[in-house]
Amino acid sequence: MKRTLAACLAAVSVVLATPQVVAQTFPAKPVRIVVPFPPGGPTDQIGRILAQKLQDSWGQSVVVDNRPGGGGQIGAAQLKQAVADGHTLFIGDMGALAVNATLYADLSYDAVRDFQPISLLMSAPMVVLVSGASSVNSVADLVARGTGAGAKLNFASQGIGSGGHLAGEMLRMQSGANLNHVPYKGGAPAMQDLMGGQVDLFFEVIGAALPQARAGKVKMLAVATPRRLAVAPDVPTTAETGFPRLTMSPWFGIVTRAGVPEASVRKLNADITAVLALPDVVKRLTDVGFDPIPGSPEQFAAFMREETERWGAVVKSSGARVD
Repeated sequence: MKRTLAACLAAVSVVLATPQVVAQTFPAKPVRIVVPFPPGGPTDQIGRILAQKLQDSWGQSVVVDNRPGGGGQIGAAQLKQAVADGHTLFIGDMGALAVNATLYADLSYDAVRDFQPISLLMSAPMVVLVSGASSVNSVADLVARGTGAGAKLNFASQGIGSGGHLAGEMLRMQSGANLNHVPYKGGAPAMQDLMGGQVDLFFEVIGAALPQARAGKVKMLAVATPRRLAVAPDVPTTAETGFPRLTMSPWFGIVTRAGVPEASVRKLNADITAVLALPDVVKRLTDVGFDPIPGSPEQFAAFMREETERWGAVVKSSGARVD
C-alpha cells in the first residue's frame, strides 16, 4: 500500500509540475515562423527580427518560412496542419487574421477556432505611393487622373483583403475615381511593379515605402493617418488632401496552432514581448514608422474578434468578395 501511495503521489507531482517543466524546456527543437508573404515586406521584416533575437535567446534554431499566396491561406495551411506543440508559428496581418473571415466565401481556416493567439506585434501607418517617374504630385492630381469618361487607374495591393486593398477601395468610394484593383502576393512584388510603371498607385506601410522614397524611386503623396508622421514630416495626411475618413494602419500579430500547451503559449508571449522591448529593436522599428504593440494572448484574442467584426462591415460595404 505504501508503494502504491508513493507511486500515486509521484504521478500527481509530475502532473502538477508539467506546466513548469514545459515552460523550462520549450523550445525543445527548431522553431519555424511561417510568413504568408514574400521576403522584403513588413511581415517578413518583423519575422526575421524575431527569428534572430529568439534564436539568440533560446540557443535553438529559428527559421522564417515564406509561404505567399491565397491571401494568407497557403501560409495559414502550414500552421493548421502543424503539430500543436508551439514549434510552428505564424505571423499574419489584419487581412490573414481578421479580414479574410468575411472576404472569402470558402476560407480554408478559421483564425479564431484554428489558431492560438500569442501577441500583437506592431502596427504600421500606410502611405499613398506613385512611381518616382510619375507626373502626379498630389492626391488631387491622382484622383483627377482617375475621374471622367474612360479614365482608369490600376492600384496595386499586397493581396486581396490586405490593408492596401481596403485602403484603395476606401479611396475609390470616397473619391469616385475609377480604380482597378491589381492584387499581388505581397508588398515587395507590388512595389517593384509600381516603380516600373506597371501600376499607377500603391498603398504601402511607411516602413517599406521610406527607403524607396528616399532613393527617389517612389513619391509619397499622403500618409493615411490623422497626424503627420515624424519620419516623414513633409508628407501631408489624407485629411489634409481632402479625405479625412481615409485612414489605415494595418497591424501584425503572431499566433500558433490551437491546442498548444498554455505554458508554451505563456513562454512564447513573454519571450516575444521581451524582444519587442529591446532598445535596438524598438529603434529599428520606430525609425521606419512601425509601432510595437505587444500584449497578452487574451488581449490579442479579443482584439482579433473585434477587428474581424469591424473589417467585416467594411468588406461588406465595399462589395469585395472572393468566391
